Amino acid sequence: MTDTLSHWDKVYQSKDHTQVSWHQDHATLSFDWTLKYTQKNDTIIDVGAGVSILADNLLDEGYTDLSLLELSPTAIKATQERLKTHTNEVSFYNENILNFQSDTQFDLWHDRAVFHFLTNKKDQKTYISKLNQYLKPQGYFLLATFAPTGPKQCSELDIVQYDKDKITQLLGKGFRLIKTTSETHPHPNGSTQDFNYFLFQKD
Repeated sequence: MTDTLSHWDKVYQSKDHTQVSWHQDHATLSFDWTLKYTQKNDTIIDVGAGVSILADNLLDEGYTDLSLLELSPTAIKATQERLKTHTNEVSFYNENILNFQSDTQFDLWHDRAVFHFLTNKKDQKTYISKLNQYLKPQGYFLLATFAPTGPKQCSELDIVQYDKDKITQLLGKGFRLIKTTSETHPHPNGSTQDFNYFLFQKD
């Protein structure tokens, strides 16, 4: 995984964080769905948090138990500095999700564009095993991936595009699809990228 770590840390070291393709000035569907389906004292993890503004948005709404997991040390240090007045509300994990271990189970597991980078079945199964281990029964899995009409690569890496049928089949019977929608995300360079959003509830 060292190559993966080096790749993403180089991205965050070399690029203006507001110019990466996935940048948002304010979290959109991730924020709206989290507000709708969780309570402010629920345990929430953002997998592949990068320098995302989602945590800031949720803290502004009064959320008190956020965990941010990110592979890049550069990205997580930037977020830690930005959120340094919220040390009681935010925990940080600087690691690969495939190696994740915690004493916490979560009410909501959020992933905006990490899972679609897992292109081999072994890594996909490991991720889903972690999801099953650390998501509470009746907890929510909020996932965003590139849609079949979206890019086939991101940051020079191949990705897997997902629609409702493909992701539902991969997750298996332990998850029930609550809702799904598409979003056309504006790239800072002026182009757009098609995402699909999925909200599952664990049995």
